[in-house]
Amino acid sequence: MKLKIFIATLAVICLHFNTIAYQAKPVSVIPFEVVNGSIILKVKINNNARTLRLLFDTGADGMALSKALADSLSLKPVVSQNASVVGGSMKIDVSRGNSITMEDGFVIENQGIAIFAEIHKGCDGIIGNTIAKNYITKVDFNKYELSLYNFENYTYEEGGVIIPITVPDGLFIIPGNIEITAGKSHTGNFVFDTGASYNLICFRPFVKQKKLLISGFKSDYHASTVSMGISSPTFNGNINSFSFINTHPIKNMPIRLMAGGGQNESWNPGFDGSIGMGIISKYNFTINCKKNEIHFIPNHSFNYPLSFTLSPYLMEFNLSGELEISGYIRVIFENEKTLAIGTKIISINGIASDIILKNPNKINQLKATIGKSKLRIKYINDKGNQNEVIY
Repeated sequence: MKLKIFIATLAVICLHFNTIAYQAKPVSVIPFEVVNGSIILKVKINNNARTLRLLFDTGADGMALSKALADSLSLKPVVSQNASVVGGSMKIDVSRGNSITMEDGFVIENQGIAIFAEIHKGCDGIIGNTIAKNYITKVDFNKYELSLYNFENYTYEEGGVIIPITVPDGLFIIPGNIEITAGKSHTGNFVFDTGASYNLICFRPFVKQKKLLISGFKSDYHASTVSMGISSPTFNGNINSFSFINTHPIKNMPIRLMAGGGQNESWNPGFDGSIGMGIISKYNFTINCKKNEIHFIPNHSFNYPLSFTLSPYLMEFNLSGELEISGYIRVIFENEKTLAIGTKIISINGIASDIILKNPNKINQLKATIGKSKLRIKYINDKGNQNEVIY
């Protein structure tokens, strides 16, 4: 009898370890690059020899290419339809029945591809929630890997938090809370958008309804958000805090509030804004469409400072802890040296970037000198040499 009990117990233990081994085995592990804050995947379409660099964009429900590129790949449109983009909508063509080969050789069959007149994303196109609709999708910024798993018997890694999502129209919507100033709280539903480089944007209907621009918000600069050729003006500054449901608030959060004008004045997307890579990249995350949830766990960059402005630039720390130019907050005058987006910064006014990384209070110290003294930026030029520019 004891021997039978021992054998039964051993069988259970073996089954347990076999289940763990099964859970831990992905069907595909796809390396990715992070370029200017965006996840870039390499793919081939319909066995074409050309390797495409596509933006992994959870703010899109499928794949998209420009018309010129689609024509060069001999993609045949079979239907036309309207597509919603940030700030408005436009008519597009769609090609059906395409096969997508990932860099590790994994193939996703029978995929639709939207064909836009132009795509201004700094890459060949986008690959949206085509992947996450069919597989548990785990993005690991520590390893620069995107792993796909079958939905059955998957277990999240220890730690982190599970956040419920809804999935209307193929997009992942997360509940969140913003505080413009302390005590002025507003709850909204936000797109989980790895295709956006910003931290957070609130769309025009939400801004109008909640009167966010007149609720104590202080705009540091004006800019525009561009999506598939549609440009929407924004007011940009910092709010007291932002939080996902079940998470601690992110304090002094950079945000974009969409202003009126053009299509966006009558545009009604059905959600309140979108969360971009400025926040998302601080977590490793796992999308589970079967359970309608995303698992977040802080990665190595979680405590890096958020993006900040020092005129004329928007600056942020990349995943490697390097300070770089990520945008412009005003026009660069003719007599000024323009640093390109992605330029690595060595020091600002004699404060080394690694000191700023470790002590974010140095950012406030630098901001306090604006208007009182010149801004001296040491940077690495395109030849790998150190240079200095003064504003």
